[in-house]
Amino acid sequence: MILIDANVLVHVINRDSPQHDACRALVKAVQDGRLLCVLLPQILLEFYSVVTEAYLVEQPLPPEKALEIINSLQCIFPVMDPGSDALDCLAEVIADKPCIGGGVFDAWLVAQMKQLGVNRVCTYNPDDFLGIKGIQPVTPEDILDSLL
Repeated sequence: MILIDANVLVHVINRDSPQHDACRALVKAVQDGRLLCVLLPQILLEFYSVVTEAYLVEQPLPPEKALEIINSLQCIFPVMDPGSDALDCLAEVIADKPCIGGGVFDAWLVAQMKQLGVNRVCTYNPDDFLGIKGIQPVTPEDILDSLL
């Protein structure tokens, strides 16, 4: 299983992004059943936060459109719920890679991944996950190349 990071989803809907084609191809591979990728509720919230915020995207979406896209994504990707036990993993993740401030959100993401047994994250921000034992960041291009 591979977790899809919010930044990949943002590129899926941004046709002007250089990463758009690869991200769309990744979603198509999931739709076709050639690839098992999952989401977490946190990822969908991060996606909503980015695509509706004018200082983060050139053309922010109205809330209704963002929610419509989230509903569509839930039809394509399983949305996993690691439960509150993932909080126990959070202390281990922070012990392995200390963080402060907003860094806790990536640590929380990793704790949820570990709780679910997910060891790869598809992202364009690999530095957020480097140095964390048991987690491998990969790009959509890496994943698509492995399907060939």
